[in-house]
Amino acid sequence: MKRVAFAVAGLALVVGVILLRDTNGGNSTLPTAPPPPTKLKPYEAEQVLVPAPQGRPGTPTNVVARGGHHKIQLTWSGDAPGYEVRWGDRTKLVTRPGTQLNGLENEREQQIEIRAVDSFGQRSQPATTKATPRADSAPYTFVDRFDQADEPDLQRWRLAKRTDCARATSGDAEDHDRLVISSSCGTRAVTLRSRTPFVRTDDDSRLVIETDAPGTGGKLLLDLVPGPVSVQGDPVLPNAIRATVSTDVAGNSVVDLVPNGTTAKAIPPALPGVTVRWEIVLTKTGTHVTRDGEVVATSPFVPEWREATALVGVAALAGDRIRAGVDLIGYRTAKADAPPAVPTPQVRVDGPTSSALPIPDVTSGQLRIALIPSRESDPVTAVKINGVEVPLRPAVPGTQWKPGAEYPAIADLPKEAFTENLNVQLVTWERIQVTHTDVELTGPKSAPQRQPGTPLVESKPVLADPVPEILDASGQPIENGAAFTRGRVVIEVRVNALDSAVAGLAGFEVRLDGNHVATIPTTADGPGAAGRWRISLNTGSLAEGAHAVEVKAFSTDPDVHPETGYVPFLLKP
Repeated sequence: MKRVAFAVAGLALVVGVILLRDTNGGNSTLPTAPPPPTKLKPYEAEQVLVPAPQGRPGTPTNVVARGGHHKIQLTWSGDAPGYEVRWGDRTKLVTRPGTQLNGLENEREQQIEIRAVDSFGQRSQPATTKATPRADSAPYTFVDRFDQADEPDLQRWRLAKRTDCARATSGDAEDHDRLVISSSCGTRAVTLRSRTPFVRTDDDSRLVIETDAPGTGGKLLLDLVPGPVSVQGDPVLPNAIRATVSTDVAGNSVVDLVPNGTTAKAIPPALPGVTVRWEIVLTKTGTHVTRDGEVVATSPFVPEWREATALVGVAALAGDRIRAGVDLIGYRTAKADAPPAVPTPQVRVDGPTSSALPIPDVTSGQLRIALIPSRESDPVTAVKINGVEVPLRPAVPGTQWKPGAEYPAIADLPKEAFTENLNVQLVTWERIQVTHTDVELTGPKSAPQRQPGTPLVESKPVLADPVPEILDASGQPIENGAAFTRGRVVIEVRVNALDSAVAGLAGFEVRLDGNHVATIPTTADGPGAAGRWRISLNTGSLAEGAHAVEVKAFSTDPDVHPETGYVPFLLKP
């Protein structure tokens, strides 16, 4: 319902502008809507029964705290709808028995309290624990822990995206010492490419990533590709290895390993926002994927190549936004270094000719481009760059040119293209979609290149959508669209979310056909987090036909937008 809410807010703004233009004189002020309430009073209309708080929830048990690099991971046992975690002067609300505390100072002990929170905001006695974040000093031939003020280092990484819908930056708030990849690109992967080659050894070779991706309704892709490729398209390229981790909206994950992979072990449901260590391990007898050290997928595939490009991608499975925190990416392989880099030029495909100032000290360059042909045709074999025609070849030998499939290709830049702006034109009459372009220029070795930036998707907690459902008097769901006889029914309201943290819930209002019939506060001891409530309603006085229940949830934070859920129902004559 968030999109509906934003649309309504936008409509209100348009109406306000029209009213302002219709007034006489310059002293009129635009009327503003009152802020949403952050504290609710209980209310029930006649013929309505609402639930009341019962005993306090039990204290969480079996608490386990593990210190990591700038973080502490927590798990516990309990069956409450929510939990409050306190450490230092900070507090967060979660809806699962586990969480991760980020942005902590290494070697500084943290005292932590965990309380169960019921549907009305009642809190249990605290479970207490303590833990100390520890610096990570594990050996790698290549590693980036992304704990600088500005990330990523452009000497080491490039972000590939189809449009300007994603960012790779240092995190905000508690994520300030990790890399955050944030995207509104929907189901298309956003890819972080390592400029340092992955070079196999005769023994085991490993690509390691520590990340909280994929979040619920998301996907994590780990690729090792034998060629200069920047994007992760479909199908998987010849002789490439891809591990795909997909997590549904319920938090259940599956791993798909290509080529010829099989599942070795079921994956436990993900805890939102908690870092997991994934590894692709290449051995003399095959390839396997591990999750926190346990093998979860295997393949007999042994690549013939010695060197590959490492790609890490994230995508959404549901909705259109995703935010992934990355704590570490590393190799345990043969030693290799990223080639020296100079600033990246701007690329225009079939754009107008513009002034092209030369970039000094460039020694070589390469255009990387991804194409999708619209029909059967011969592959494109040439491209004009700043007016100079050069050969275009597949980035990975053996890649098929076929309609609808992404075809990554490369071209060596002529000296005329060592400039700040590049104009690229495909030498073909066919209709070809260009999905991605980037340029690699090499030159003298220079210092790390970092650019400040903020994530596209904020970390600020939001409310989950309230989900109402109509039940019969015995508590059984009424089939969607089915008419039923007048009498007593039950409105069940559920508020839940699989997020790393949720905004404090002040409570919710219930309206029947636009009439206010109930208000349930959820702040007995403090903000609620989630829950389930059943409201009894007598429909005996309602007319036959269609009716609707609206539930509007409010936060204790005045900056958090209310969320609304609807459910229609039909009464028989």
